[in-house]
Amino acid sequence: MANTFTSPPTLPDTGDLIAGKIIKTETFERMGNLSNYLHSYGGTSNCISLAFDRNTCVTNSTSFVDLCRWRVPIPSNDHTTIDFHVNAQVTTTGTGTMKFTLTDGNSVAQGDSSISITSTTMGLATVSHSFTSATTAAYVDIVMSGKVASNAYDLDIQIVAARFLPLSSPLTAGATVQGTDKITPFGLGRLANNYPLSSRAGVQWRTNIQTLRKRKRPLLIWSGVENPSSAFTGRGKGPKSLGVGDVETMQIQAPLFLGGGSLTLWVYIVDISGTKKFAFMGRTFSVTSNGWNEFSFSPDLSNVSPQSSSFGISLYKINPSSYNQSDTLLDNLDRRAAFFGNLPRITALAVWSN
Repeated sequence: MANTFTSPPTLPDTGDLIAGKIIKTETFERMGNLSNYLHSYGGTSNCISLAFDRNTCVTNSTSFVDLCRWRVPIPSNDHTTIDFHVNAQVTTTGTGTMKFTLTDGNSVAQGDSSISITSTTMGLATVSHSFTSATTAAYVDIVMSGKVASNAYDLDIQIVAARFLPLSSPLTAGATVQGTDKITPFGLGRLANNYPLSSRAGVQWRTNIQTLRKRKRPLLIWSGVENPSSAFTGRGKGPKSLGVGDVETMQIQAPLFLGGGSLTLWVYIVDISGTKKFAFMGRTFSVTSNGWNEFSFSPDLSNVSPQSSSFGISLYKINPSSYNQSDTLLDNLDRRAAFFGNLPRITALAVWSN
């Protein structure tokens, strides 16, 4: 019974909290089971979910070229396996190869995994990748590159999705960490009948709850197509940059929890010179350097989405905001930054809740 859990978990009866009511042994067992389950599954939903029009995310390069990049939070130091799922094809008989290269937030290379694409119709393929070493980083950078065996045809990618795999039962014994915060699985046998309930168990529950509340939740993860190329005229015209038109269409609606902390915003910048600005959820941020730039801000929890009433929960729009001054980082309607290639622009974006 050590550190086991069920999926889905059996929830404890909240009625046991009523004053004067006898607390049953099964309540403690279920609380331990739930704590272990949440550590295993919390934050393991999709961290990447991106779709492209046909003939947009394409390459006919015979050597690997970077196509997309993402920065995604790692659920905990124990979550070190991530599954990649793609929908892709080659345009004529041949072989295309997609490669995912991972580097954690401590600048430690965590290996790469490849998927071979030989189908001439859109088909699903997957690869499971495990980190090559233990990590204490809060996030991992993922770069997707691609190539073909001959430049006479294209590798065409339509969908990319990824998720960290949940941990299996039983969990590893002893305390682990989520970044620098501790989380300790429960040995459910120690919560059974005829065992003393020590104050240590109460402290352990409280610590685990506090740590799980800090687990980062991906909200909006986006990447442009950095180096598209095609053997065919008119293809490979995908978005290389975030443009003014995207602020009207790029959004999700998600719950944000009171007391859950601030939002973390990352933007990947190319060819910047001087100070440029970018707005997100009504706040304006100044950017001065290329590469990933990090910002943290507290959302306005009074500004709920009109769709909240339909779902019975407070929802908030997570989206870039319009900023059209001369120092904007948003590409204009003519996509000048994308086409000319030497203008400052945003090529990837990530938002997490803490």
